[in-house]
Amino acid sequence: MELKDYQRRTLDAFSLWRTELAKAQAESEKSVSVLEGANLPVPADTRNYPKKAWEALASTGNVAHVSRPYVDRTATAGDPIPHVCFKIPTGGGKTLLGAGAIERLNRTSGLVLWMVPTNAIYQQTKEKLWDRQHPYRDLLERACGGRVKVMEKDDPLTAADVEHRLCIMLISLQSANRQKGQDSLRMNKDSGRYETFFPDSDGLQANDSLRAKYPDLDPQELDSPVLHSLLNVIKMVRPVVILDEAHKAYGKQGTHNDQYARAINRLNPGLVIELSATPSASRSNLLVDVSGADLQNAHMIKLPIQVTSDANVHWHSTMDRAHSKLGELDNDAVSLNHNEGRYVRPIAVVRVQHTGADQRFRNTIHAEDVRDYLTQNLGVPNEHIAVQSATSRELHRVDLLSESTQVRWIITRAALMEGWDCPFAYVLVMLDKTSARLAITQLVGRVMRQPGARRTGRAALDQCYVYCQDTDVNDAVQYVKDGLEQEGMADLYDSVSTSQSTILKSVSVQRREKFAQENIFLPSVLHADSSGSWEELDYHRHILPGISLEAIAPPEIQSSQPDKPKESTALVSFVGDAISAANFTSRDLEVDKRVAIAWYARRISDILPNPFQAGRIAMEMVERLQGQGLDDQAIYEQRDSLAEQLKESVARQMEQQAEELFRSKLARGTISLELVTSDSGRRLCDPYTIMVAENDRRLERYGEEVQLSLFEPVYERQFDSDLERRFAFYLDEQKALRWWHRIAVRQNEEYYLSGWRPQKVWPDFVAMAGQVEGKPSVLVFETKGQHLEGNDDTEYKKRLFEALEGAFNAGKMTIHDGPAKGAFRLVFDRVGFPDAQGAIDRLPAAYKTP
Repeated sequence: MELKDYQRRTLDAFSLWRTELAKAQAESEKSVSVLEGANLPVPADTRNYPKKAWEALASTGNVAHVSRPYVDRTATAGDPIPHVCFKIPTGGGKTLLGAGAIERLNRTSGLVLWMVPTNAIYQQTKEKLWDRQHPYRDLLERACGGRVKVMEKDDPLTAADVEHRLCIMLISLQSANRQKGQDSLRMNKDSGRYETFFPDSDGLQANDSLRAKYPDLDPQELDSPVLHSLLNVIKMVRPVVILDEAHKAYGKQGTHNDQYARAINRLNPGLVIELSATPSASRSNLLVDVSGADLQNAHMIKLPIQVTSDANVHWHSTMDRAHSKLGELDNDAVSLNHNEGRYVRPIAVVRVQHTGADQRFRNTIHAEDVRDYLTQNLGVPNEHIAVQSATSRELHRVDLLSESTQVRWIITRAALMEGWDCPFAYVLVMLDKTSARLAITQLVGRVMRQPGARRTGRAALDQCYVYCQDTDVNDAVQYVKDGLEQEGMADLYDSVSTSQSTILKSVSVQRREKFAQENIFLPSVLHADSSGSWEELDYHRHILPGISLEAIAPPEIQSSQPDKPKESTALVSFVGDAISAANFTSRDLEVDKRVAIAWYARRISDILPNPFQAGRIAMEMVERLQGQGLDDQAIYEQRDSLAEQLKESVARQMEQQAEELFRSKLARGTISLELVTSDSGRRLCDPYTIMVAENDRRLERYGEEVQLSLFEPVYERQFDSDLERRFAFYLDEQKALRWWHRIAVRQNEEYYLSGWRPQKVWPDFVAMAGQVEGKPSVLVFETKGQHLEGNDDTEYKKRLFEALEGAFNAGKMTIHDGPAKGAFRLVFDRVGFPDAQGAIDRLPAAYKTP
């Protein structure tokens, strides 16, 4: 692959240092030999050839900071450790430069320890180094003529491997630290895997010679042969150490946390190459200092970063802004693809407060709350959303850069803070104010990488965006700047801008005077508990336990026989000026085609909470297929289709049971609709505040403000679409209505309904008909564009509203000793809004205002 200028400059500086190091080492060894031959003491500086090499480079200005003194490192055996650091900002290709440095060593054999500080970075690095098609692996193969062996610490290693192959061993930083538990203990454990590195246990003379040559080897016990451990092998081999994220090993400057530095010295490395975005100059020898401007000039990152922050607004508003921006970016990306054939799929990363299945609390923002809002309110297809957390790894094995991948929204809390970079990520949405500083600083680097390391030439697609909920914009900008500094790009501070072009002020919204003393009754879905008291219906407590998981059967499979997976290759070359292709090969892909029941069970674990029942259903499906004559290979080859059919069938059966249970409880009175006025969490906020700009317009028609809204003033910004504004005007003209209210910002979860699905249903409008002798009629409306008619979410809400309306109007609802009526309607965007008009026309005549 073609290196960027700063990458080539980094590796050239490394080669120059290696040349100077070899020269200084040769001179040191010659001087030591002369002094020892004359029985004279050898000064420490004479042996310290790494320092001499560094000072020689510094004198010619060929190190990053010539004024910094050289930092000495010594192995426990007493040998000096040559060590240099590449300061590379996040997104600058640290792994690539680590592999490139190995290539520049010109070694065809030996051991390289590739050390990483966290499991996330471990897995990311493993995927790249193990992939024979990846450019990083290609560099390693070129370094040793194809004789590379990539391994983990528990893989077998022989002396012949180290002698004849370039062995790259990936290990965690904790493994090297004797103070850090089981990983370290395993490296120190006596093992038969490494016998070829040691003399026989009864070879006393050979073992004495070994201990004399390597005095720091760990013995089994005093005066006994040394441990046949991986750690002792490493000490004898003197490996090259690639230390990724070195600042995590050494700690921040001034903390004096040197345990990992001592642990690495204990490995007796022959050379240490540190890779870090924010190294400490007091602990590392900075050979190269790559700046954020270097990355910007090389088209590696998207800049500027535009920060948008609204204070004192509901998180839905923040999501609305981000959704609108992502739509604009997607339009630009489609145009780019059509005009230039370059594929980009902009992605938004949303940071929430909680992701765990048991952490969905009131007044906090959960991953599933965001998923629900995206799908139900913003019309985002569910397949465009993925939750990545410790318990929900929906990005596992997903290639986000593939054109067949549909993911456009990634919801997370902390799972993507390190070890993850996706160049299609453009928008960062912060919904967790309590952790805003930490989260922004750790996540901002996740949206900065430029797709293909090449600018698009379109301003919107050559920058990235941060949206913060309920955070002061100045604070948000500072957090982003802190993030740039943490990612090694402090020089790019000036690239952070804000999009807060208007000043927002707080406006108190009050009930209209004529409704000030009126009780407002809202229909709430309640469930009777064992004592006969009523509580809010909760799917997980009142519906899910009543679903018979034992009754769920595997689907009737629509079996197909897809083509067998094959691998085809060809060599493409030039013959003269013409391109030729030859050596076509084709073979069946060698994969493990055994049936894995657990794999199918995991596909339905998110909707079916019992793993035993999930396993039982998956097993029955496989047995049914086997009974039809399909062998393991045939089942494997259609596994994706089978998993999709399985999940759809289980979800359909569970929802069918849930709906039947809900309707049954509704008929028996176990579930009831009550007109609640006392519950502060379910009544309309009164009064409440909204944020408006100086130039925000009040909702007017023909020059007059609306008259029947329950609250005033009413601003246009409280409506998400032209459809909602037009429906507000429609309601304002209805003489049958006493008042209407737009539930726009959903302050404190202002009003919602519950049904047989886990997701809440948020109506857009509530209204009340005119009263006679204090007897009201309540109307609940949700507006829908015609393009949403017939989809799954719409059909669910339609059935739920019909069930609730039937129960509400069954004659059991009373207020002030009189009957109450109601309507629950989906209102589609049609001329005259016939769905709403039908509900209003059917109101009792006595309730209508003349």
